[in-house]
Amino acid sequence: MTTEPSLGFSSPSLVSLTTPILSAMLVFEGKQVHARLVKSSDGVSSESWNSLMDFYLNIGEDVRKVRRILDGMKDPCIVSWNCLLDGYVKSGEIENARKVFEEMPERDTVSWTTMLLGYVNEGMLDEACCLFDEMPEKNMVSWSVMIKGFWRSGCYKEALDLFKEMQVLDIEIDKITLTTLLSACAGLGALDQGCWIHAFIDKHDIQVDAHLCTALVDMYAKCGRLDLARKVFRGFKKRKVFVWNAMLGGLAMHSLGLEAVVLFSEMLSSGIRPNEITFICVLSACSHSGLVKDGLQIFHSMAEDYKIKPCVQHYGCLVDLLGRAGLFEEAKRVIEVMPMKANGNVWRALLGACRVHGCAELGERVGKMLLEMEPMDDGNYVLLSNVYAVDNRWEDVARLRKEMKEKRVLKTPGWSSIELDGVAYMFASGDLSHPQSRDIYSLLDELTKQLVVANVQ
Repeated sequence: MTTEPSLGFSSPSLVSLTTPILSAMLVFEGKQVHARLVKSSDGVSSESWNSLMDFYLNIGEDVRKVRRILDGMKDPCIVSWNCLLDGYVKSGEIENARKVFEEMPERDTVSWTTMLLGYVNEGMLDEACCLFDEMPEKNMVSWSVMIKGFWRSGCYKEALDLFKEMQVLDIEIDKITLTTLLSACAGLGALDQGCWIHAFIDKHDIQVDAHLCTALVDMYAKCGRLDLARKVFRGFKKRKVFVWNAMLGGLAMHSLGLEAVVLFSEMLSSGIRPNEITFICVLSACSHSGLVKDGLQIFHSMAEDYKIKPCVQHYGCLVDLLGRAGLFEEAKRVIEVMPMKANGNVWRALLGACRVHGCAELGERVGKMLLEMEPMDDGNYVLLSNVYAVDNRWEDVARLRKEMKEKRVLKTPGWSSIELDGVAYMFASGDLSHPQSRDIYSLLDELTKQLVVANVQ
């Protein structure tokens, strides 16, 4: 039985009644407290109204209701404004969040960081950078949010540069940010910086949890040091399923299918139940190593042994497995019987296999189908062009290039990276951003001339 608050209760008592009302069972009681607060509004403190605002946000109420509570307050404090700002950010209403931010009579670090998080969550990196530069005071959370924003946008170098700046300013760093930074190193292939972060973790006695271990395994695998990935993996005893997935994914990346199958068996023997990602990793490893029999057995075990319904990604792996092995009829059969419509990735797996095996007729049919499905995807044109090139159909190659030009489909440039003295440099074909680009291209031209002379001789 719920006891209604007396009108004579003090503000702390009202706070104690509103703050715990977060479960669905107490929503009705929470709204009763709201009614009491309205009736006794003259004696209610801002802390009580803030708790009420937080209550409504936690039960998923429309932010406009929270706005009305703030507008009805006689003297809302900065916590009140921050609560409303946080509500708009969490609901994805970034324009309303910006209006509240500009309307606030005063702002603290929480206000700035909340607005920063809103921009990052919406992928508005330019706005986030500008706001970050304007911040009068930054804390660890602010830096972490900005690093996460760079990582999400694929700006790995910028994320690592920000980490270096944090070190210069002696700003504390948490496990979550270290995990993000390791992912940035993995994306950039920055092994030296990844090793440095690992050393930083050891030096500061930061306890490696499952998430940090996963990031380390993934970083070492993607940077080509599978030996170090194995060492980290074996050294961590409390392995959760995603730690195993990271190691299996690393083995798949390096075409070590047999080792991946053995590790998968070890995982099952350890009592770890695989999930959807586990099967994607193992099937990918089998595909890259030509282990058709193992791959088929593992695929069928998903539903039979683990009651996991295969999704389109799993069928894509199966098509890739069969296609790479040259089993085109079986691969087509999988596409025909799969319970969902095949997406572009599934057809691309088959098209890629056609290129490898020189199956031009099927490749052309699949390629044309992909161009109809995704006419603005440059990868489809490139794959089909490669199929024509393998078959010496140069006129068709030229026709595809002309079609791309007419449709204004731009080929996505392939970026490469190189790490020198702990600094990662990224570059693309024809890139002139490096200050020594002229010297670099001059040296490349000279090397090309020497290679031509050597081939003639």
